[in-house]
Amino acid sequence: MDVMTGAGTQTENATEHRSRWLLVLPAVVLVLVALCLRAPFAAVGPLLGELGEELSLSTGALAVVTALPLVCFGLVSPFAPALATRLGVHRAVLLGMVALAAGVLLRMAGAPGLYVGTVLLTGGIAVANVLLPAAARAEYGARSALVLGMVTASMAASASIGAGLAQPLAGAAGSAVTGLLLWGVLVLVALVAVAALAHARRGVPRPPAAPSGARTAVLRDRVALAVTLFFGLQSLSFYAMLTWLADILEAQSGSSPVAAGGTVALAAALGLPASLLVPPLAARRPGQAGWVLVGTLPVVAGVVGLLAAPTAAPLLWALLYGLGTGISFPLAMTLILQRTRDVAQTGRLSASAQSVGYLLAATGPLGVGLLHEATGAWEPGLVLLLVVVVAQLVVGIAAARPRLVGPRV
Repeated sequence: MDVMTGAGTQTENATEHRSRWLLVLPAVVLVLVALCLRAPFAAVGPLLGELGEELSLSTGALAVVTALPLVCFGLVSPFAPALATRLGVHRAVLLGMVALAAGVLLRMAGAPGLYVGTVLLTGGIAVANVLLPAAARAEYGARSALVLGMVTASMAASASIGAGLAQPLAGAAGSAVTGLLLWGVLVLVALVAVAALAHARRGVPRPPAAPSGARTAVLRDRVALAVTLFFGLQSLSFYAMLTWLADILEAQSGSSPVAAGGTVALAAALGLPASLLVPPLAARRPGQAGWVLVGTLPVVAGVVGLLAAPTAAPLLWALLYGLGTGISFPLAMTLILQRTRDVAQTGRLSASAQSVGYLLAATGPLGVGLLHEATGAWEPGLVLLLVVVVAQLVVGIAAARPRLVGPRV
């Protein structure tokens, strides 16, 4: 009898252990996918000088390369929910990863390949960007805020790793273009993992089609519009930092290229702990206005510091900038969850916010780059970013009010 009881207990423990792993594995896959969603283009900013020399591209042409990902995010994002309806959320994410892998390979084909490959890989990233919150909600329901925090932390780590390893990988590979190819290894691993998850979830019901007029309803719904604008303005600040902060530090404070790249990587890395903490903490309260202040004011301080005293404490200004943007991104993703009613609506608001938001964000790196090319100075671009952050504060407070978007969004 004791032997049978012991055997039964062992079987129960083994079953419980297996159940825990089955519960954790989807989160591991989503985190691995997220780890691929920033590094392939975050690595471009620190290598702009080398890419310009290797491919004979001007500063203006390089500014276009830095703006392309955000334009692609904006143009492709609206189609992600339709892909999820047709293929299922997990298979649509898998399709995005296939496009990402193909784009990384295509960037090896000279200047044309850099442009076309960037378009393709960021199109794939756009699909995964939009659908990861919906996938987290589909897998974990009410517990999805914690998983979303891990996903956004992985994205922050991806940005930091991409910026920090760009120069070392380019040096090890012998060229900037070849260094960009090495990110394909990570993408391939994630592609295999998400393919296995998509196969396991092949019987899961697909999200329903969007209600008639849902794509334009976001522009008429005040809550959805506020979330969308907050997402776009915080993205503008972040990608301007990721693209040009290294050059600003080199010019304004005399940092070396490697030191400036390392500073940007450290600033971006602050988004990792913020991403783990912000979603579960912010989701506990009905409103998130306090978190909007916490995410916005450090960016204001960082930009003012770069304008007023760039040589006094360049590391501090960069870290304040990185801390604020690191808090604002997971907060924007949390607002998408908190302001929606179900998985399908989460996917649709995510698509709308990222579509309009990233098109708005694309003006940041491009605008700062063109202002520098026109004036030869970085101060006009920094003033532009300061105006953007103030606008982000205003719309963020509106988005943080405890309301849901309308049922037709």
